[in-house]
Amino acid sequence: MELFEFVMVLVSIIVGLGIATLLTGVANLLRARGTVRLYWVHSLAVALVFLAHAQVWWESWDLNSAPQWSFGGLLMMLGSPICLFLISHLLFPETLRDADLSEYYFEMARVVWPIGAMATLIGTFFRPVAFGSSILETGNLATIPTLLLCFVLASTSARRIHSVLVPTIFLVILLDTVLVTAVQG
Repeated sequence: MELFEFVMVLVSIIVGLGIATLLTGVANLLRARGTVRLYWVHSLAVALVFLAHAQVWWESWDLNSAPQWSFGGLLMMLGSPICLFLISHLLFPETLRDADLSEYYFEMARVVWPIGAMATLIGTFFRPVAFGSSILETGNLATIPTLLLCFVLASTSARRIHSVLVPTIFLVILLDTVLVTAVQG
């Protein structure tokens, strides 16, 4: 087994746990559907985090040609998937019966979006720090808008702002994923 494959096993486990947490949350929502008050921004945030998990996993393949790995590089690589796992868990209340997901979303936004910003920062600086890559890579195009959006979302509870910025950040990450995939391949 190559070192890259060894590292990817752990990354895949963390990404898989995050996705499993999201899917479990959605399944629990379906189970409690008669008593839960859904909120479309929350639902879009769940889809956004799913997309981010898939993007992290997909873009990790490029590291198969990384010249040298270090333990510090491994820890940095795990940073974004760990942040996304935490967000996946925080997106769903402990008890869904009679839950108001609008109220819950805004209660957790001040925790979730700074973790999203941290995942973005770690993902952006991981390759330059671990492998000496340029910070000005195609894969980092979405960094500044994503960071700004995460900070605004963390700092306000204005519904209108969240209803505009959560779809915007979703589109930014979707476009980033599509463009990076097109450029790579």
